[in-house]
Amino acid sequence: MTITKNTPARRSSSLNPVTPALALGCLLVAPAGAAVLEEVIVTAQKRAENVQDIPVTVNVVTGDQLDNFSIRDTNDLGDSVPGLTIQHTPQNLSQVTVRGIGTGAGGESVDQSVGLFVDGIWAGRIREFQASLFDVSRVEVIKGTQNNLLGKNTSLGAISIVSNRPGDELGGYVQGDYELEYGSTYLTGAVNLPTDFGNYRLAVNALNEEGYVKNRVTGNDVPEREAYTVRVSGAWDVGDNGSLLVSYLYDDLDILGDTFQVDVDSTGLLDAMDPGTDVGVDDKKDAFTSLSSSGDAEDEQQSQRAIIEYEHALGDHQLTALSGWSKYRNDRLTDSDFISADYLTTVYTSDYEQFSQEVRITSPGNEAFDYVAGLYFLDSEMQFSTITDARFPPPFLLGGLPLDSTSERFFDQDTTVWSAFGQGTLSLGERWRATLGLRYTDEEKDVVFSRERLRSGGPLADVIADILAPVVPPTDMQRSEDNLDGSINIQYDVGSDTMVYASWARGSKSGGFSTEVVLPEEAEYGTEEAETTELGVKMNLAGGAALLNASVFYTEIDDFQIVTFTGIAFVTESVPAETQGVELETAFVVADGLVIGASATYADAEDKSVDQRLPYAPEWSASLNASYERPLASSGLT
Repeated sequence: MTITKNTPARRSSSLNPVTPALALGCLLVAPAGAAVLEEVIVTAQKRAENVQDIPVTVNVVTGDQLDNFSIRDTNDLGDSVPGLTIQHTPQNLSQVTVRGIGTGAGGESVDQSVGLFVDGIWAGRIREFQASLFDVSRVEVIKGTQNNLLGKNTSLGAISIVSNRPGDELGGYVQGDYELEYGSTYLTGAVNLPTDFGNYRLAVNALNEEGYVKNRVTGNDVPEREAYTVRVSGAWDVGDNGSLLVSYLYDDLDILGDTFQVDVDSTGLLDAMDPGTDVGVDDKKDAFTSLSSSGDAEDEQQSQRAIIEYEHALGDHQLTALSGWSKYRNDRLTDSDFISADYLTTVYTSDYEQFSQEVRITSPGNEAFDYVAGLYFLDSEMQFSTITDARFPPPFLLGGLPLDSTSERFFDQDTTVWSAFGQGTLSLGERWRATLGLRYTDEEKDVVFSRERLRSGGPLADVIADILAPVVPPTDMQRSEDNLDGSINIQYDVGSDTMVYASWARGSKSGGFSTEVVLPEEAEYGTEEAETTELGVKMNLAGGAALLNASVFYTEIDDFQIVTFTGIAFVTESVPAETQGVELETAFVVADGLVIGASATYADAEDKSVDQRLPYAPEWSASLNASYERPLASSGLT
């Protein structure tokens, strides 16, 4: 049986906004009458830098691009960045890969190899990829191994969301969209409120997406998605040398139904279980579960996030203290048989809370030796439970015995992380620069795993239940590990407009315990270690009116943590893997006000244990965009 998600045609027909460093918007200035591309500033290395000057592949999606192309949440980013793939799962999780490699979405306790950061704070769980994108300055997609400066678990890359900050001018905006085909509505807006006692910003976001697939059993159009988000932030000057930023966000998300359908029923099993099962991906489905009040899958999540950032000038150096707190509660119900017969339903409950603290010092930049150094602390708690309700009556037997029981699994995890990091760049003459980075991390995870039987289908059913979901008393598990990660790169300025670089980086992602196992002794998995080698060139051409960047990369991973679906459960395995390929990006001013850009990624990602392509790993991905902008006479409009 193959389960496939039906995606609306309107998404595939949209013009993708090509992101790479066309970033910050393909906006133009006109010095001496010649239009040039605007400089792209990123903070991928913990300081503001021109993306063309750093030996890192960074693709950027601007806030304007998010609005113009209806990118509503992080899951939509995969349509905009070549080499980034984000796929939905029936549990409304996100399968994220960069250059063809990334951790699977099936196990919620498994950390992601592609780290998500919101205003510099690591977003700890895959559920946080559901957060809305609104009032955002830019999104930086940082490719390759990045563990030195970006904190926990970025062995294969990172996605950094940078929100708009309070400004010192009174103003704001309101944007409302109405989608004609399905009747979806979107509303977002923000206002700056400068005062004599600091500057403040209020941003709100509301969406109501109507479904595009008809569930003929329940009568619902699915998936219906409602989200309401508010963010309040304030910025203050502290004395002559300090500045303080405080931000708080609340997000409420409700999703009714899903669009996953039976694509292939090659054995005829589903048709035998549910005669007339609708097989194939289209705009209709037949699914039902009695455990839902609506008959469809349901998903509810409330999230909170608070950030405090204090910066203080110490002479020419800058001291930064970044504190982050986040919390979410998620309740969801999945119709796991995907058919109208009420055979298999799964109910998930997840509570997660984390606090992190980073303190770092940054040198002024553009000196013979520049550096960033700091300390990092993280403490998190996760309480996760799963109820699996199976009702497979005769004649559908397993080994001659009925599959009929309900069980609940409990998984509680506490994580503590300490790390010290530093990165220094030494100028070797006028053209050469060398950078060395190191990060030491100490991590400890404490887990309690248990399972209890909620309903028995009788003595014969208990035989199968004791194999697939045995009763497990509370079992303690503990894991401690130390990891030393590092990187080195060499840059050479061929001229004032061209830079070539060679880099090598080693990054690790901590091991841990999987929620998706039968017995606790099967839960532990090892540390993932990745090494990335990259050669690249970044060129500004035609006096700044064009750019051309290219890189070749090779990543080798020991104990790659891959999560796969076996048909009855998600299994976390450690396998050797690698990816290698080429990335290209270009942008150029065709005429005054007209910019064209294109980018592409080729990635050959394989599971080396079986010499097969990894899932969610397209060999080629590419995008093309065009932007035309000009003022309309003296109207003040553009």
